[in-house]
Amino acid sequence: MATGGKRRVAVIGTGHRGAGTWGRELLGNCGEVVDLVGLCDSNTLRLRRARKAVGVDCAIFADLGAMLTETRPETLVVCTRDSAHDDHIVAALEAGVDVISEKPMATTAAKCARILKTERRTGRRVDVAFNYRFAPTARAVKQLLRAGAIGDFVSVDFHWYLDVQHGTDYFRRWHAERASSGSLFVHKATHHFDLLNWYLESDPTEVFARGALVHFGRNGAFRGTRCRGCAHAGACDYHFDIGRKP
Repeated sequence: MATGGKRRVAVIGTGHRGAGTWGRELLGNCGEVVDLVGLCDSNTLRLRRARKAVGVDCAIFADLGAMLTETRPETLVVCTRDSAHDDHIVAALEAGVDVISEKPMATTAAKCARILKTERRTGRRVDVAFNYRFAPTARAVKQLLRAGAIGDFVSVDFHWYLDVQHGTDYFRRWHAERASSGSLFVHKATHHFDLLNWYLESDPTEVFARGALVHFGRNGAFRGTRCRGCAHAGACDYHFDIGRKP
């Protein structure tokens, strides 16, 4: 533990989650028991801005290995692209550091197996953050089910409706790339698979799924590489100018 009994925490990935949830909000809610000792990101400009936004004077790094060596954290919080989670988690475990990772833990079964194997071998711990378990509605459903309010489970019909404003956000950035996110079946639906397992206190033995692009991507009236500089900005209902938003 750090001086004064505080746990030494470092964060890799300083986007919205890294700088907000696991930076500013972590210190705001748990500052009496946590010290943020390092921030790491491949984008050095964002890294400096993130440190200022969090309001800390910790060391910043472009290399994870250097941060683990120099800051000696007890916990690493992983907020990088989903496809990179396994490399960052394994590196921390090998360095003797526990890990909290944003969901999903990884984008493929092989990457998950690699993490779990390393966790067992090193004796360190990996936790995956599933914040939906703490939503008031999800907690109420869990309490009712555990209390036997509807009796024994026979089948489950679970639908999750995502409006186009929230859904569009996933197609503006790396989440839209299967190579980075494993698809929304992995990145977004991970929440829903976890909720079902948690509600039922059971794991599935067989899974079947199908999906298609109906509203976004190649089925749209036009496509652009990114919002910034897009030739279709004037006609697109979902154009977003990040430079105009404080």
